Amino acid sequence: MTRAAAPPILLQLHSSESVSSQINALRTLKNEVIGHDQRKESYVTGGLIPILTEVLISKRPGKAGYNGSVVGQSPQDCDACLQAILITGSLAQGGPTFLAPIFSSNILPTLLSILSSPDCPASFGLPILRLLNTIADRLPLQSQEQWPRDMRLADLVFTTENISCLRRIVAQDYSSPRNQASIELAAGLIGKLCTEEVHKTALAESGVLDALAVKIASFVVAQGFVLPDAESHLHEPGALGDLPSPAPASAQLAPILRAITVIIEQSKWRAEHFLSSPGIVTVFPKQVPGFAPSDVKKGPWGATYLSGSAVPRPMGANPVDYLLPSIPLAHAKSSTSAANFPPLGHGGSHRRHSHSFPTPFSFADMSTPDEDENSIVPWLLCILRAESGMSRLMAARLVTVLFRLGLAKKHRVSMFSYLLIPILIRMLDKDFRLPNEDNVTSDGLISPTQRMKEESPAVLANLVMDDQELQKHAVEGGALKRLSQLLKETYNPVPESSRPMWQAEGGCPVSDPETLTPECRLGPPGYSPTLCHVMRYREGILKALAALVPFKDEYRKAVCENGVVPYIIDSLKPRPSDAPADTSMPKNTAADGNPTPTLLAACGAARMLTRSVSVLRTSLIDAGVAQPLFVLISHPDLEVQIAATAAICNLALDFSPMKEAIISADIIPILCEHAHSSNTKLRIESLWALKHVVYNTANDIRMKVVEALGPDWIRQIISQDPLRALAKRGMEEEMDHGAGLAMGRSNSAGEQVDILNPMEDASEREEDLKMTDTMPPSKMSLEMFLPDARRRRKLVLHGSLEQSTQSRQDDIAVQEQTFDLLRNIICGPGASEMIDHFFQEIGKDDILDALADNLRPRSIQLPHRRESSSRSLHVPVEILTSVTALIIHLAAGLPRHRELLVSHRDLLRSLTNYFTHSHREVRVNCVWVIINLIYEEDQSDREGCRERAAQLRHLGVADRLASLEDDSDLDIKERTKTAVHLLNSLAPA
Repeated sequence: MTRAAAPPILLQLHSSESVSSQINALRTLKNEVIGHDQRKESYVTGGLIPILTEVLISKRPGKAGYNGSVVGQSPQDCDACLQAILITGSLAQGGPTFLAPIFSSNILPTLLSILSSPDCPASFGLPILRLLNTIADRLPLQSQEQWPRDMRLADLVFTTENISCLRRIVAQDYSSPRNQASIELAAGLIGKLCTEEVHKTALAESGVLDALAVKIASFVVAQGFVLPDAESHLHEPGALGDLPSPAPASAQLAPILRAITVIIEQSKWRAEHFLSSPGIVTVFPKQVPGFAPSDVKKGPWGATYLSGSAVPRPMGANPVDYLLPSIPLAHAKSSTSAANFPPLGHGGSHRRHSHSFPTPFSFADMSTPDEDENSIVPWLLCILRAESGMSRLMAARLVTVLFRLGLAKKHRVSMFSYLLIPILIRMLDKDFRLPNEDNVTSDGLISPTQRMKEESPAVLANLVMDDQELQKHAVEGGALKRLSQLLKETYNPVPESSRPMWQAEGGCPVSDPETLTPECRLGPPGYSPTLCHVMRYREGILKALAALVPFKDEYRKAVCENGVVPYIIDSLKPRPSDAPADTSMPKNTAADGNPTPTLLAACGAARMLTRSVSVLRTSLIDAGVAQPLFVLISHPDLEVQIAATAAICNLALDFSPMKEAIISADIIPILCEHAHSSNTKLRIESLWALKHVVYNTANDIRMKVVEALGPDWIRQIISQDPLRALAKRGMEEEMDHGAGLAMGRSNSAGEQVDILNPMEDASEREEDLKMTDTMPPSKMSLEMFLPDARRRRKLVLHGSLEQSTQSRQDDIAVQEQTFDLLRNIICGPGASEMIDHFFQEIGKDDILDALADNLRPRSIQLPHRRESSSRSLHVPVEILTSVTALIIHLAAGLPRHRELLVSHRDLLRSLTNYFTHSHREVRVNCVWVIINLIYEEDQSDREGCRERAAQLRHLGVADRLASLEDDSDLDIKERTKTAVHLLNSLAPA
């Protein structure tokens, strides 16, 4: 098949001898392609996109001349560029089919370079931003090999140069309709594209987050929510110097709120960076105790002084809180003592109970003291009560994120129950519709009401996650019933409406795709906007169902009674890679499958339902939950593998009727392979599942697991030093405080920043104050949206701490799960045989040395300090618990196994350090080790028990046990009595 001839209009455009004829051809072409997908196809395959790229490159502003000088842009060049931009935007309206050739060309980098150029004409900004938003709206849903996760646009937009351009656009005043539209389009682009941590960090460090905060401040000023004493703090360090201009009534708040939310999500430090930004500090200054007016006296010389009885007045409630309705006191009181706020002072965003592995170093576990809550929290609650549409939903989303990050008061739980949850549930109603929606112009996508319905379940899911009180109110409000009905409705047939438009003239001959260059080759059609909406809606509903049922078996049973389990199982089926491209028939059946984000949400819902024994034995078996999960465990996408493995963990429990199905389906080799993955999350979930599989299983299955994992790999994992990262971090922290010592690191902008010394030096501090004091109060420069040196260093330092903390958590979790797996391998029927096999395969000396090393106390020397000093490092509780549990089962083996433990030079000596550990499980495990070592199972071992008891007494175990006889834990007291009795009867003092 030969390549088709180019349409005449393209030949005319390519051979134009003058700019005016080129402009006329471009205008004709623009009018022909708008709304005509079939013409778009013929023009793209005929070479339209390379021609448009050439026009933009040759006519762009600021292009270099022949002698290297910068050539200005004539009005005709400007018009040609504008027509090329509009045509590209029209092509992008066609969806994923036309995005593939656009991405394959150089047209997007060229457009972004034009937008970022200081010579960019004002008339270009809006069309380019609209084009970028059009592409972002139509990116195909991720679905196996055909539509991989597309980050190309985000990677282009969030480069250093283009982020500076975004900051410049967002930092504009709302002085004209053009500026207003540009600000909202730039914020909207951030909200649609910013999903990666590296992009979020770059936007925070480069000042975009601070510029967005000033826009929030403009709305606060316009609505009259500025705190009463804010004017007296305008010239303090960190403030703007003046209140920002009020936002016009026509300005949209939703895009600003969405952009801020996506940047600060999942990072407490970015959220705190936002709350400390100049815009927020200006309108919501931190309240400090003041003095009564009668206590402030004025002397004859004009100065003021305090009377002798002056006492600072305590801070009252936040002034914005007085605008919110009161919450019933009885309910508010009970909320503070709810299970999600333990008595030790932790609250807000604590460790998620639905995590598959513990997070001992979670940085979000710390709740913000009530007096430190920023006034933006009650302001957002006022907004979601007063506004409607997307502004209301985005205010709910942002306040939920702040709450989950621990930056809201504890009593907000009660307020969310009465104010926020009913609003979100109302959005789930079938008859919910935004007012004046008919006046909104259609962009070929879904309606505003559909978009709100699509996003509201995910906000509800994030709000109620791991909070039983909020879950209770949502369920009592009918959330489960509504979500169940909505999930069923997402499987109603969706007719596609993307048939090619009829043309009177004959179409161009069909080209052979293999002969076309990438920028002339059309991509796969992807889902229609309506079907994309259905898939995203289904994803959000599944997330909400999973978030509502993790703790209450009655909630899980209610989900089953609503008849949605078969639909959840259907949601576990991926889209076939060879799906037909015919879009003329109705889609959305179970056979059509689901994109990757929906698969992830369905795995989460299935995992929560498998927590229930009764549901697992009835509804889930009848619906066939195991088979789709067995398929997803080998899915090409890594995140799907992780989610499916996490769900299989519950299927592998000893009481599960599907445990034999896992073994017979040959899933164990896949789990062992995943345990070697470079992805730590996949390793943890796979080890967790294997830990359940081997429990109470035949010895030949356990031996196969040891063989598949590999003795060398097991030896390497259990021999790792869990304190290595802690020691390194301790050295860095000491260096942080050491005089004259610092460490530089490049941030995302490529600048060297001192991450170990977040405080500025005296000269920088003076410069910051000088810049603040001398700034004209009525004029704000673009540079002020760059975070100052102190805030920037703090942000980079905390970002580094987040990464190192997560890495430390993951390393500890892998080792913990490995020890737990080995414990389950050597317990139960045939335990003695497995201990022998275990020692033979891995080496008894290697195993016992590894156990002793993990119990050995550590300290690090600080050689750079003038005085000789050291710092003690504590072994993580998770490792101590797992190691001592493994020793318990080794001590429950044959007499020769016990002799190996007692005869080791360091093992029991190190264990004696933990009899008084603060964690009860560590203490009780230590006592169980002693009981198992000296428990006499038959007469043949009586002499061995006496010898071991004598050795234990020699190690000082009797004194350690004496310290536990009055332990506050009853179980430890009873176990200690048994251990003391055995020790005294075998080896009297």
